[in-house]
Amino acid sequence: MPPARSDLRPREFPRFAPTPEQSQGPACLRPCRLTLNHPLSEEQLAHFWTHGFVAMPGLFTAAEARAFQDEAERLSRETPRDALNLRVAFAKVGAGSATDNKVLWKIDPFHDLSRLFADMVQDRRICDALASIYDGREPRLFKDKLIYKPPHTRAHGLHQDYNWWQGFPTSLISVVIAVDGADTSNGCTIVYPGYERGFLTEPGQIGTLSREQIQADQAVACASNPGDVLLFHCFTPHEAGPNTSDRFRRQIFLTYNDSADGEHYRAHYEHYVQYMKADTDSARAAALYLR
Repeated sequence: MPPARSDLRPREFPRFAPTPEQSQGPACLRPCRLTLNHPLSEEQLAHFWTHGFVAMPGLFTAAEARAFQDEAERLSRETPRDALNLRVAFAKVGAGSATDNKVLWKIDPFHDLSRLFADMVQDRRICDALASIYDGREPRLFKDKLIYKPPHTRAHGLHQDYNWWQGFPTSLISVVIAVDGADTSNGCTIVYPGYERGFLTEPGQIGTLSREQIQADQAVACASNPGDVLLFHCFTPHEAGPNTSDRFRRQIFLTYNDSADGEHYRAHYEHYVQYMKADTDSARAAALYLR
């Protein structure tokens, strides 16, 4: 009888362990340093490394922002509203209300549905800014979502993004692109310093942060105009208030990792499906899918 398949595999793959001198040889693969045409300034880099976030107002032009608005509206019209498809999520209108009037909250992922947005995730203004943080190395897309946040919909509680990405690289940085203007009335993103303290939730658990874990008096409400951009690290505490206005607060959230840490886009979305299914009853979980 042939051995079971698991018995055919070694406990681990053989290791490749060159000396430091050998690792500098021409045959050893290393991420290349890029020539950056749109790097962050020294002042912006210092702000990011000190606070865990940095604003980039006006990175995209008003014309580009209008194109993003039109494309977001098209995706809202054309994306099927299938409650079993994890690509789309919905929210109740009226914070805390019992109404069943649900509206489109987000599309996640979304860039594969649009040529415009597929080009945007590779825009050198974004990639060069990130590469200047990554010591000249190219960023790799990890996650992309388009949040619509319609009028009179919920807040998003205080958290660190790594809460959902435990085990993935800690080089993850999110890029927030304002499709619409945002302020405290329609639920702009609010960030807090303290990313250097690391992960503040018990490893292995998914949860929100308490006010005692942050420097609440140092909150920065990131009001923005269409086309503005905000970068923040995956350990940066942040939240967003409810949209109490009659306006949408559409924002694009793109997350990247340092290319030195590898490619994780598909692995992330496999992980995403797993924890979304784990958060619902078994009968519904069996019917959920991402397409």
